[in-house]
This record gives sequence, C-alpha cells and structure tokens, in this order.
Amino acid sequence: MNDERLSTFAGLPVHAFDGDPEGGPLPAPGEAAWGIYHHVHDNGVWGAEVPENFDRFLREVDTTQVTHLVIGFWGFDCSEFDPVERLVDAAARLPRLRALFLGDIRDWDLHLSWIKHTDVSPLFEAFPELEHFEVRGSDGLSFAPLTGDAGARLRTLRFEAAMLPAEIVRSVADSDLPGLRHLDLWMGGVPVDGPAFLDDLAPILAGERLPALRRLGLENAARHDRIAEAVADAPVVARLESLSLALGTLTDAGAEALLSGRPLGHLAELDLHHHYLTEEMGARVRDALPGVRVNLDDPQGRPEWLKPEWLRFDFDMSGSYIAVAE
Repeated sequence: MNDERLSTFAGLPVHAFDGDPEGGPLPAPGEAAWGIYHHVHDNGVWGAEVPENFDRFLREVDTTQVTHLVIGFWGFDCSEFDPVERLVDAAARLPRLRALFLGDIRDWDLHLSWIKHTDVSPLFEAFPELEHFEVRGSDGLSFAPLTGDAGARLRTLRFEAAMLPAEIVRSVADSDLPGLRHLDLWMGGVPVDGPAFLDDLAPILAGERLPALRRLGLENAARHDRIAEAVADAPVVARLESLSLALGTLTDAGAEALLSGRPLGHLAELDLHHHYLTEEMGARVRDALPGVRVNLDDPQGRPEWLKPEWLRFDFDMSGSYIAVAE
C-alpha cells in the first residue's frame, strides 16, 4: 500500500510538478491534477522539495485555472511547511480549486502513521468551490464539523489513517453533508470493541444527515467483525451503491453478520479485499449476491493454531492484521 504516487485524482491525470528539469511541457492548468512533490535524481539524491516547488508552481502556472491539487511529502513535521497554512495564504491564487489531496506520501518516504498534520478546517472556508477532499495520515489532524455552504458543496470525503482519532469520526458524524456521495474512513487500529466508538459511528450508519451517500468505506480496520455487525443493521445501507469493508481483519463471523443483516443485493459493489474469510464463506458471499461485484482479492488466511473462539480477543491474539498499520 502507498508504494506509488497517485496517477489520477478525482478524474484527472496527476502531473508531477517536482522540479524535474526534464519534466517535459506543462499541461493546460485545468486539465491535470497538479502534484506538488519533491524530486529525486537518478542517483537517489533529493533535489527541489515541496516548499520550493509549491512556490515555483504559484509563479510558473496559471493557478487561477487549476481545479485539482495534490500535495506530497512536505517534511517530517509542519514546522517549516504547514500545507494548510500555505494553501490558505495562496487561496486567492487558486479560486477554482475543487479537489484537494493532502499527503500523497509513499511509504518509503514516510510511514502512514508518521505523517504530521494540523487543523484542516480553514481549508473549507478558504476554498469556496472545494467539493472533493482527501487526507492521508492523522497524527495531529484536526477537523471541525462542516456546516452551511462548506458542508453542502462537499461530494467526496476520505481519511486514510493507521489509527483514525475518534474525534475525526465524531466530527464527520456531526457535519451537515446533504450532498456527500462518497465517504471513506480508514479506521486503523482503533479500539472498536468498546461501545463508545461504535456509538461514534452510529450517526453515520443511520444516514439521516447523509441523504445523498452512495459509497461508504469503513476500511483498514481492526476488529472489522464488530463494524460489520453494526453495518449489517445500518439504515444507510439501503441507499448505497458501493460498500467497502476492505483492507482489514474481516472474518467469517463478520461476513455472516452481513449476510444475515439488511439486504445487500441492490449494491453494485461489495469490496472486502484483504480479508480473513475462509474459501467456504467467500463462496457463500458470492452465491448470496449474484448481481453484485464482490471483491474478495488478497485473502490473508489464518494461522493454523488460531481457534475460532479467540477471534473476539485482543487484536494481536487474533493473528490478523490490517493492511496499513504503520
């Protein structure tokens, strides 16, 4: 996971603006997602870095026409380059920005759990056209509930994390998002077996403040079976076209809960890849949902010594792991 930079983002190809002197001609400003990255020479030596390349981007590109922006590795913390602060300062130069990805950072540059953030809330006021927002990493991340115009215009919201703070989940649940169609939360190694965390998810699963939601991902989660049990009886499922419980620790118990819960046959897609299902349960899921694209790729299997009754115990004792833990 996270081994390569994005090639596309929100429907546009990513153009790497990384200070490469042989980078070729620039695309039209509104026809690419502009990726602000650091440059690595063939000999492995780093060249221009994100702070320098962001300033060059503002000088050399007609940013008034830019709609999509991707920010790469800005450093080990936000002391020298805070991407939120720099973007807000440059907001007048980016009046048409609609899609933003913070933290397109490869694992060998910085592990997911080490990516530092600050409060991203000012971005939604600074960019009145912003409708697609994704962020990778959650250390220090703060996100205030969205209301008013900021919440109404948002269509896609994604958080990729190795351990998503409960405060982020609560802020999403407390947001007014009448137009949101796509929500992904990488839950990570959070303690989801306690009722408090499932209570945090409950407003999202009820769906009352998400009338337009069509794609829901509760992914990269430890104790995925508990989440599956909550999803199985969730009212929001009835309006979904795509449901993902991928990248986590889903076992036969979680799949059984899904099959025993609200009908899933209306879905176009059920994504369970990176799972701990047996072949028999995988076949049951496919047979039960003949009209649904069921993704059961990347089966992880379970250690031979693991007894089924142990799957309810501590995460490490379960012998199963989320896809991106660090």
